[in-house]
Amino acid sequence: MYPSDISGPSRQCLPPAEPVTPAPLTPVQQQELAQRYAPILYFHPQEENFLQDPNTYIEQSTLRQERDFWGDKELHGLGEVPARELADIGPDNKDADSQLFLDHQNEELGDGVRDGDLANSKNLYQYDPESNTITYHLFYSYNDGPPGLGDVQNHEGDWEKITVQLDDQYQPTAVRYSAHGGLNAERSWADTPKEDGRPVSYVGQGSHANFPETGSWETKAPGIDDSAKSGGVRFDLAGQPAVDVTTQEWYGGHVLWGERGSGQELGIAETTGPTGPSADKGPIVAGDADPSLQPNDETPGFPFYGPYPPFVFPP
Repeated sequence: MYPSDISGPSRQCLPPAEPVTPAPLTPVQQQELAQRYAPILYFHPQEENFLQDPNTYIEQSTLRQERDFWGDKELHGLGEVPARELADIGPDNKDADSQLFLDHQNEELGDGVRDGDLANSKNLYQYDPESNTITYHLFYSYNDGPPGLGDVQNHEGDWEKITVQLDDQYQPTAVRYSAHGGLNAERSWADTPKEDGRPVSYVGQGSHANFPETGSWETKAPGIDDSAKSGGVRFDLAGQPAVDVTTQEWYGGHVLWGERGSGQELGIAETTGPTGPSADKGPIVAGDADPSLQPNDETPGFPFYGPYPPFVFPP
């Protein structure tokens, strides 16, 4: 007799089913999984700032400490910032009065360093056994803010992410897309746009927020939407070297990846560089994304299903 045949009091005596725990993954298996579900990114036709290798950004920055009355103090000069030292900067730095931050030297190196370097970017992934997810961490040298905000949300350094939820057989069940102000979208795997069995993300112009569909997406700024369109650069993250982000020397620290904004003293952090991946900034877990979020309209763009034009990296 099978459990499904049991009814009445006998059925109530059965012990509760034990949750299934996935078998542990080796580092090699984690990397294979990261390549298998690496997202395909569609950038807005007017996007100007693309993915960058965080290690290149560190090489292009100085490490500075904010001081109220004496001006910022330079701790390490251009090209001299030790990545390992960044890992030791604790979580208090996020709200400290004398914050440590990476100051990207675009003034000295030229604004072109903010463009990023897709060809040399990495597939930075993180497998989290506790939530059974794989997260793709996406780094940009500059956040230009959604169109219409002027300089209000512009800042150096920009970390975004896409999380794939897995079941106990390591099959995807949902995808969660990072956006700003907690407006993260989620789609079941069945409803996720896919190409070659991998998730597609439409990247918001300037802000680099990720979305499952094209259109205008609400932000926390009244009257200002993120704009997601196809028709720009199509970038396949699976074509880049897969690197476990937790193995990076700087991983886990709370340095600000970008200049400290002038509004920070007033509690306005929109112009200050964010902190990077750490135990505090890992996967987007269930409950931190909304499956019901939809674009305000679907007119700005449409999915492109090929055949694909020859890929050209932006200058």
